[in-house]
Amino acid sequence: MNNITLIILASGFSRRFVSNKLLYEFHGKKLVEYALEKGKLFSNVIVVTQYEEIKELAYLYGYDVVMNEHPEYGQGYSIALGVSHCKTETCILMVADMPYLKLETLQKMISLYDGKHIVICEHEGILCNPMLLPHSYFERAKTLCNDKGAKQILGTDSFLMISLSDEEFMDI
Repeated sequence: MNNITLIILASGFSRRFVSNKLLYEFHGKKLVEYALEKGKLFSNVIVVTQYEEIKELAYLYGYDVVMNEHPEYGQGYSIALGVSHCKTETCILMVADMPYLKLETLQKMISLYDGKHIVICEHEGILCNPMLLPHSYFERAKTLCNDKGAKQILGTDSFLMISLSDEEFMDI
């Protein structure tokens, strides 16, 4: 996907987990590696992280890395950082802790994209990650600085939806 950048959000504190959840071994590999592997579908990948270990892994995959010096500002700030470094007209915002998310779901998001509307995932009526963001929303995204995530970009605008399976939605 030459015209779409995948932005992997990997700056969280894993407060409900014993250690850094993204570096936890899960079925033989680090949790973050499941997200990094999905990046192979894209020619442009940005990983936003506060962790040196994740930065090094991202470099092994050949991805760009944006270091988040203020992760305490929340997921919104990570989104703002990633979008600020995006050089394509469209991006997909994806959290790094959804190992069961299927490549097919990302491909469906891209195929549904009409060039103007946000494409967002949902599960049983709840809007969730990932989100495909057209360039016309980048300025809104660059102003985020809280822990509310990307849903606040929507405002009252209409959007397109893809449903996630129970497995894909599972929180680790």
